[in-house]
Amino acid sequence: MADFYCESCVKFYCGECVNMHNKLFTKHTPYGRGAMKKWPVAKKVEDFLLKCDIHKEESLKMYCDDHSELCCTNCAFLNHRLCQKVSLISDKVKGQSTDLQKLSVSIKTILEEIKKLQENQEASIQYVQSSYDEQLYTIQKTRQNINTALDTIEQKTLKEMKDTLTKLHASSKSDVDKCIRLRDELKQLRDAIQDISDKSKLELSFIATRKCKDKIQQSETYLKENSLLAKVSITFLPNREIIQYLSKLSGLGQIEHSTQTLMGQDNPNKVITVQGKSEHNVRISSDSTECIITAICILPDRKVLVVDNDNANVKLLDQQYQVVSHWSATGRPVGMCEITPSEVAVTLNGPDTNTHEVQFITVNNRKLVMGKKLQLQHICGSIAFQQGDLYITSRTALYMYTLSGKFVSKMYEDTSGDMTGKNSKIMKFIF
Repeated sequence: MADFYCESCVKFYCGECVNMHNKLFTKHTPYGRGAMKKWPVAKKVEDFLLKCDIHKEESLKMYCDDHSELCCTNCAFLNHRLCQKVSLISDKVKGQSTDLQKLSVSIKTILEEIKKLQENQEASIQYVQSSYDEQLYTIQKTRQNINTALDTIEQKTLKEMKDTLTKLHASSKSDVDKCIRLRDELKQLRDAIQDISDKSKLELSFIATRKCKDKIQQSETYLKENSLLAKVSITFLPNREIIQYLSKLSGLGQIEHSTQTLMGQDNPNKVITVQGKSEHNVRISSDSTECIITAICILPDRKVLVVDNDNANVKLLDQQYQVVSHWSATGRPVGMCEITPSEVAVTLNGPDTNTHEVQFITVNNRKLVMGKKLQLQHICGSIAFQQGDLYITSRTALYMYTLSGKFVSKMYEDTSGDMTGKNSKIMKFIF
């Protein structure tokens, strides 16, 4: 590795070779790494800067003031022949100075902005995948609801058919019972006639004759009324409108996509208005006390996360505000903020006085997945994420950290009370 450069020799030397060089060339003055400004520009850097972006094999030698463009000889001949102010770069730089430090700062700023844009674009990819998984569940749930509705219709139809069968059985049973009764009565009369036929019992004969005629007439009337009785059957006629309606549908619903701006300046004068208010029960079976919600975060896909401080957990709610997942913390969670469209950061303080953490949580298809954890040296309260940095309060101060957990600065402190401010119980900050 080169440690010295000799301008007279136009060569680089390592630490060992420079000793021999100094003995041989006592009048030469090699420059070490502390004087790298005296070193020549690296050939790789020089080639990179001099290479024409259009004609890769050519070097940039000219500058067109009319178009404010660097150009090689080919560019000058092909595109700038009619331009009035085309000069050699070697002539152009005479008497001019360039502020490379200012350009370096500008590049650094642009690099940070591009990095944030890239992070937002990557977050957008995660978000669209998350929304896809969520809507996939919704489609499956819709199918289940349709199946449930069809099951209900089927059960109603089966009950109606069963009721019809019961009524027909009851009617036929009544007819059968009447036939049995008439047959029994006629048989009794027949047997009675046979018993008294050889007896000289005029009164009994008269009564038997009268009863037989009445019963015969009654039986003949019944036979006449039921002579056209046919076999009864049950037939199901499907509601073809259901099939026709379903066959016309192109799907279970419409697939839409929307674009949400992840970057941009908010209007500082925007008026906040209350659009509605509702109450929802977020208590779960493992909760031992009343829910005390200390932080709420609404993700772009309308999932809601709430911090339940007294029950020491973080709960994930769906779009109907039903608890679909939760995470039980070892300490007491306090604050929460959104990091990406599918990730939040939660502050918590452990059961002992020395544990203060920031837990990152990712929402993955209706599940809470634990991510990295930051260990801090002060009590954690509210938290916010702005322009790539974390802002965390203690009881008396506001701290700034990088997203990786590196301490940046203590931005504010007021020790006039147990909580920041003499008359304030909690410190709030808004960006």
